[in-house]
Amino acid sequence: MRFLLLFFSLSLLLAGCTQEGAGIEGAIIFNEKPLGQARVEFYLKSGEERSSAPFSVATTDLQGRFHAELPAGDYYLVGKKKEQGGGVNRMLMAEYPQNPVVVSSGMVEVEPLILSEVGFAGAIAADGKTHVTGRLMFDGQPLAEAFVYVYTRGDALTGPSYGLVVHAEEDGSFDLPLAPGRYWLAARKRSDGSRVGDPQVGDLNGEYPGNPLVLSSGEEKRLPPWSLERVTRSGRQERMAEGKFVKTDTWLSGRVVDEDRQPVSGIYLFAYRDSRMIGKPNFISSPTGQDGGFRIYLDREDEYFVGARSTYGGPLEPGEWVGTFDGRADHGVVAEEEQETVLGDILVREVW
Repeated sequence: MRFLLLFFSLSLLLAGCTQEGAGIEGAIIFNEKPLGQARVEFYLKSGEERSSAPFSVATTDLQGRFHAELPAGDYYLVGKKKEQGGGVNRMLMAEYPQNPVVVSSGMVEVEPLILSEVGFAGAIAADGKTHVTGRLMFDGQPLAEAFVYVYTRGDALTGPSYGLVVHAEEDGSFDLPLAPGRYWLAARKRSDGSRVGDPQVGDLNGEYPGNPLVLSSGEEKRLPPWSLERVTRSGRQERMAEGKFVKTDTWLSGRVVDEDRQPVSGIYLFAYRDSRMIGKPNFISSPTGQDGGFRIYLDREDEYFVGARSTYGGPLEPGEWVGTFDGRADHGVVAEEEQETVLGDILVREVW
């Protein structure tokens, strides 16, 4: 009997902590329009302290509205949406600028949460008065929705060293806000609409024939029409047989898996001689197949540090799958001459 009374009292106490109908509601906006099927996450800690999964999650309706019933407390709101296909693959995100939101009783209506595309900014500091404009073409017609990349070095226009990327307009035109200096330009349009990744057969690709561009302060340069070419199977095979992809008799092998230990396809493996694993890798695998298997061909016996990404080239962006070889704390392994070195499973996670 005493136990039943204690249980009944505890139930009343807990019921008093959660007001019926209390919570947070509001709207998600992107490009000044309501955004349906966006995800709203409610955390108990700020971004600097956040390490766990959200306390609760809500999804916006077709009018961009969300509604979440929550116990009394302070909540940090984060809006997200991953858009794929039909153009650019984008990761949209924003933290509510007035976090935390305090819930005590009743529904709290927050101001619209305005999302923006993550990672769509370069590292070149434009001076506000130096510009390069132009138009992309393909098969004699303006090419819409391709990406133009600006590099500050001309030795490799496919690596992670670009300083600026812009998205061409529907008529193929683009505007590059720059500063005085020397630049190399490349442009690509991938069939899946993504901004980064190894160009595949059928994608459009091209380096600007007038590279390098030398700009002085305040110069506004208009480029002649710039035509891209389609990536052919033979051309891609030739490139894959060269440099970092060339097959040798010394290699690392393994399998890429997700948190459920299921194989993940389309992942590139990178081997560095530098333990910091920054800049351009020394060796790169072909993308993993349906079984998640990979081989990284090497040129000699040595110590290598291994990482994994779902894209090839360009800075790390939200929405990518990323991982490292964790057989050692420093992600390193010693490969033996003319031998296969098996790394086992490498875990990758999607990052925001």
